[in-house]
Amino acid sequence: MTREERIQLWSALSEVFVDNEVDYGYIARQLQGFDRATAQAALYENVGPACYGNLLAPIPPIWTGFDSTWLAETIERNQAARQRWPLRRLRDRLFIAYLRRALKSEWAKIEAELDRL
Repeated sequence: MTREERIQLWSALSEVFVDNEVDYGYIARQLQGFDRATAQAALYENVGPACYGNLLAPIPPIWTGFDSTWLAETIERNQAARQRWPLRRLRDRLFIAYLRRALKSEWAKIEAELDRL
């Protein structure tokens, strides 16, 4: 997968984390052509760690969409830190396990929309 394709995938999945009504149909249409397992892994392992904080903020700063440049840079920095630091790898592994539970219903809604396409 090219970097541009990864950014397209990440940008589509980041819509789950905006402080607005989530359009799961739109996300599913953007994910067409991507392997489901790859998209699901990207949600939990890449996009979730970068964007989840927006859902926790009392007044979330992002409500219309994440900047794709910021998103790509943040995810790539996180990936590099995981490779470099064993403790970061462990911390992120635990956080990703949490995200798999916390975002399970979000992925189910995306998958239901993908089934409709």
